Amino acid sequence: MKKARENANHKTQKVRQERPCSIWPKAVGEVCRFLAVLGAFLAVELFAYLLLQPGQILILVFGLMWALLISAVLYALPRRISRIAFGVVYYLIALWTVAQVGYYQIFGKLMWFTSARFAGEGAEFLGDILSKFSVPFWIGAVLLIGLGAAVIVFYPATARNHIVRLIMAVPVAVSIVGLCLLPEAVFVKDNEVWGTRSEYAQSSSLRATYKTMYDAKNVYDICGIYQLTFRDLWVNVLYPLTPSYQIYLNSQMEDINQYFDQRGDHEDNEMTGILAGKNVVLVLMESMDDWMMNETDTPPISRLMSEGINFTQFYTPGYGSARTINSEFCMNTGIYLPTTGKYVFDYVTNDYRQSIAGRMVANGYSAEVFHYNTREFYSRGVFEPAMGYDGYNTYMDYTEEKNDLYSDQYLFDNATLNDLFFRDGQTFNTIITRSAHGSYIYREVLSHYALKQYPQYRGMYGSEEEDCCRVKAKLVDDLFARLIYELQERGQLENTVIIGMTDHYTYLYKNTDELLELSGVSKENQLLMEKTPCFIWSMDCPNMQVDKTLNTADLLPTVLNLMDMNPDWQYLGRDAFDPGYSGYCIFPDGSWISDGVLYQGGKVLVNEKNKACTEEYLEQMNETARQFIHISNLLLTSDYYANCQ
Repeated sequence: MKKARENANHKTQKVRQERPCSIWPKAVGEVCRFLAVLGAFLAVELFAYLLLQPGQILILVFGLMWALLISAVLYALPRRISRIAFGVVYYLIALWTVAQVGYYQIFGKLMWFTSARFAGEGAEFLGDILSKFSVPFWIGAVLLIGLGAAVIVFYPATARNHIVRLIMAVPVAVSIVGLCLLPEAVFVKDNEVWGTRSEYAQSSSLRATYKTMYDAKNVYDICGIYQLTFRDLWVNVLYPLTPSYQIYLNSQMEDINQYFDQRGDHEDNEMTGILAGKNVVLVLMESMDDWMMNETDTPPISRLMSEGINFTQFYTPGYGSARTINSEFCMNTGIYLPTTGKYVFDYVTNDYRQSIAGRMVANGYSAEVFHYNTREFYSRGVFEPAMGYDGYNTYMDYTEEKNDLYSDQYLFDNATLNDLFFRDGQTFNTIITRSAHGSYIYREVLSHYALKQYPQYRGMYGSEEEDCCRVKAKLVDDLFARLIYELQERGQLENTVIIGMTDHYTYLYKNTDELLELSGVSKENQLLMEKTPCFIWSMDCPNMQVDKTLNTADLLPTVLNLMDMNPDWQYLGRDAFDPGYSGYCIFPDGSWISDGVLYQGGKVLVNEKNKACTEEYLEQMNETARQFIHISNLLLTSDYYANCQ
């Protein structure tokens, strides 16, 4: 026993003698491993910074503070939990950042968390989307994935003691203080731009941008990917779940009323009621860009545009996170999808009595929607009836032959659908086309089908993408030709209004330089590509060209004015023929176009008419843009029209 105690004491003394020599290598190892964890999280911010090119160096400081905070918290956890937690947290952040950068490379904007639910709707175009990512994107994404794996392999497996946890409290405290102070450090730049001007004049300031959270890319340009993600999680996901959020919405109702009161009520004009009592066919022309319309490829559409009301400066800005459903929703309701990125289905219980279908039905019409796709896609089977339609009719219910679904004319080829379209009484029909959708390569199914109908288009324009766009536009034109023929056969052409509107420009066109050339737009002024065709035709409709700048939200009040269905309440958009409306298009990032002026990024990029863009004018338009976005969001989230009498 005595000998055992002597041996134990000898070992203890040996450990004590060795401890001073072994502490430093172990401490250095711990520091290196911690720096590896820190570096991995910082690399995520750097990846976004290099590809999104915000130009604001403080973004990297935000990233460093967040990387320091997350790394310190993870490092203080028990060893097994710590390694697992690192892997989960790192890859969630890294993959989200990769998705954000990829989304930006396609659409020129960033997503909100709530936008992720649209991912399923874009799955069928995944191949086209992936092909648009740049080489640096793929290299950076692979490096981020590999870096995370390397850190997991070499992650410290040693037990954490209280000293390590105490040390980790220091970077946690430093990072929290830094994250609290950094926004104010950024806002100092507002003084350089705005001086002591009022908040009214500072609607485009960094502080206002950061606070209102209208556009994810603009917020990122201020504070980086981590801070953006944190604010998105709180503002758009968690805060709306709290009781105080509903109180906030109720208080904002006064903002809406004041906004409409200062505009004044709509008054009748020379175009009021000129189309009253007629049947209406509204065609949402998927991806039909303005440059695709001409007398060679689309003669019937060109005729309708030249003989009817042609809106030459009509823009379809991309609110929300899905281009088609945004325009479709706004076309129907007069409201854009929220800039928070929430899914349209989140508002299925709203009262849409103000919608175009709601107004038509209230005036004795029946309303139906026709499209090839399923009821589940964009939740149309639920949402179209919610917006006032009697039903959503998918061609899939009437055929099992895929070739039938490639033609928009199947609506008239099928006897049952044809009879439903030409039902008795006053009718309002909406057709959502498919033919012109991307991608624009010969082997894509819609392109292949179109080229079988018109083989001469293969190679006609010297560009595969342009060939496919033109031949697909030809198929959409065939639908209009067939529509006119069917109306004539039933003696209904004289009693029908045809409305054509495009949901968005051909953003799936891969060759951006070629698309810019076709659109007649420079790289610096790419927002001008958002201009798309819109026209209204009837046999006794005046032949006129409207050059006023208009946006998607303007279509509904314009149609209601022509039909003499103006209700007692107001809309976000304005009647195109209202002499008191100068006309404009507001984009979700606060940019705007009005009367030949394009304002983006704090400066005038285009001034086609040499307009006197005084400081007062720009401030007024910036405030108009801020209010427009704010009210659009509130109209939806507060269910404003449910309270209208």
